[in-house]
Amino acid sequence: MKKRTSIKEMNAICTMLIEDFLKRFHYSNTRVIDIEAFVTDYLGTRILYEDFAVEVPGRGGFISDGIVPLPVLRDGMRQQVIFPENVIVIDSSLTAPDELAKLRFTIAHEAAHFIMNKHVCGDFTAAFHTDFTEGEYYTPGVLKEMLSLAETITNRSAACLLMPVFIVDKALKRYTNGKKVPIYVGSSIVIPDPSKKIIKKMADCMGVSYSACYYRLKELSLLDERPLEEYACVFNNAEEGYV
Repeated sequence: MKKRTSIKEMNAICTMLIEDFLKRFHYSNTRVIDIEAFVTDYLGTRILYEDFAVEVPGRGGFISDGIVPLPVLRDGMRQQVIFPENVIVIDSSLTAPDELAKLRFTIAHEAAHFIMNKHVCGDFTAAFHTDFTEGEYYTPGVLKEMLSLAETITNRSAACLLMPVFIVDKALKRYTNGKKVPIYVGSSIVIPDPSKKIIKKMADCMGVSYSACYYRLKELSLLDERPLEEYACVFNNAEEGYV
C-alpha cells in the first residue's frame, strides 16, 4: 500500500465515526462499543460467519473484494466461495464464549479495512485478519502481509474503534480515579500485579483483550513509566499499593 494515510489520520477518522455512530443511534454512557451494530447499521455492510478452511493459522476474519475466493467448509466439503464486495466474513470458531474479545477485535479490524479503503479511494483488495500464534509456522509472504503498513494501520484503527479516548477515560476513572497505570521500565518491562489487575478490569469493561488494552494505554500515554530501580521500594512495601 502506498502511504496515502497514516495511523494518526485513521485514528482521527475512526474516533469521529464512532462518536457519530453513538450520537446517531442514541447510545449514552456506554462503556462497550457495539462493534457489530457499528458495522451493520452505521457502515452499512454485512457480517457473515463461516467455517474457514484456510491453511494459515490464526486467520479469523476476511473482507471481500468480490473477486478473491475464500476457502470455507460447508457440509463437510471444502469450497471456494466468492463473497460480495465489502462483506466481512468471520470464522465461526470465534463465536465461542471464550473468544469474545478476539471476535470483537477481528470485526473491528475488518471494519478498519472498510474505512481505510473508502478513505483512500484506492483499488479495493480482499484482506485477512491473522492473529499471530507463537510456535506456528508462517511463510515469508504471510509474515510480510502481517507486518505490512496496511495491517499495522488497521490494527491500530481497530483498537481506536473499540477503545476511543473517551471510553478509555471512563474506564480509567472507574478503576484508578483517572490516574495513569504504573509500570516499571529498565532492561525489560515489569508490570506489578495490581497494575495487571487494573488493566484486566479495564479490558473486560471495554470488551477487549488484556494485550489490546495494554497497547492502547501505551499509545495514549496512559501508562506511568517509572524507572525499574524504584520497584525495589514498591516491592518491599507492597501493602501500600501501586496507584
